[in-house]
Formats: sequence, C-alpha cells, structure tokens
Amino acid sequence: MQNAHLRIGRLEYHRSTGKANTRISVHVSHYIGEKEQAHLISLFGNDAEIAAVTAAIQENHRFDLSFPDGSKQRIGFGPEASCYKANLSLPERKRSLRHLVAVSSWLHANGSADRTFILNDEPKTQKLEWATLVSLLGLPADPRWGTYILEALRREKKLVPLSGIGCAPAVIQATREELLERVGRACAAGVLPFPEKNGPVVWPIFEIKDVLAPAS
Repeated sequence: MQNAHLRIGRLEYHRSTGKANTRISVHVSHYIGEKEQAHLISLFGNDAEIAAVTAAIQENHRFDLSFPDGSKQRIGFGPEASCYKANLSLPERKRSLRHLVAVSSWLHANGSADRTFILNDEPKTQKLEWATLVSLLGLPADPRWGTYILEALRREKKLVPLSGIGCAPAVIQATREELLERVGRACAAGVLPFPEKNGPVVWPIFEIKDVLAPAS
C-alpha cells in the first residue's frame, strides 16, 4: 500500500513499579473505539513487546494511543478482552514480527445488546455494511434495501461514527425488532421493492479484501 506509514498509529504502554520501569511502543494498523473504550486493535512488534501488551490488556491496564493525525486518546479494553496472536514474515527481515489482534467483550458479542459494530461506514462499502447488519441480526431482507434503511438510521443518529485507524468504523444502535418494523412499514408504503417471486434472495459475494480495504 502506498503511503501506508501515514495511516499507522502507535500504542504506548508505560508501567512503573518499585523494581522495574516498563515503556513499550508498537505500531497500530487498525483500531475501533468509543472515547476511552477500545473495541478492536491490530498491532505488531517483537516478541517481548507483544507479550507485554497482551499481558497488560488481559490485566485491564490502560494505554496511550496516537492517531495518524497526531491526536491522542487514553484507552482500555475492559474485562474479558480476547487476544489473538500470529507471526508476520517479511522478506527483508530475518526474524518475523509478532501480530496481535485484541477484541473487547462488546465487539466479541457483536449484534447483541442492541448494538452492531461496522468496520467501514462509507458509500463504497454500504452493500457490505448492510449485509453485515442483516447477517448478525438474522433479518429477512433484500440487498436493495440497504441504502434506504442505513440512511434513515444515520439521519436519526442511530448510526454513530466511532474513532478509527485504518478504517471508518460505526455502531448501529437499533434492535432487530425495530429494524423489522422499519422494513415492514417501508415495504407496505411501496418505498422498498419486494422480491418479485418466491425463493432465496441472492446476496453479493464479499471477500476478505473487501472487508479490510483501507478507509478513504
């Protein structure tokens, strides 16, 4: 990716005890958060750095996050966060980097508690956004309804932008029953097209590259 360094954030962790002074800084490729509550972070560093950050997340410690635009936010994941680690092999490096993805308990239960998190809320990803909402909430829906429903939620401030790095995240604050009622009213009023015949509804096929495409 061209100019990828301009989209990278940094996570700093500092802990001082009577016997040791720990200060760690790692690169962040993706982040989703609401003020001080972090929901997702993707970062990379060496073995010792990733081990220390993982332990700090699991012990519910706090971090300082620097965004690509220079702004900063104090963050934490809260209890019961999940951490997933892997290796990143780079041709120019003899030793592989360690990659960590941490997910809050809120995001781990995405679609429950009347809140659905979306990785990218942009015009180019609206079909994927609608498909994600329909899938997580188990809605009987048509791909053609996405634009109308999402724009209505945005006007009513039920689709709320979140802080992000490498993405344009948002949270949709609506229940399954509320969305079913919205769809029912719009179909009855002729605003939304109803399927012309019985049978399965054909949805677009999305690949992982569509999900992880950089935000505009």
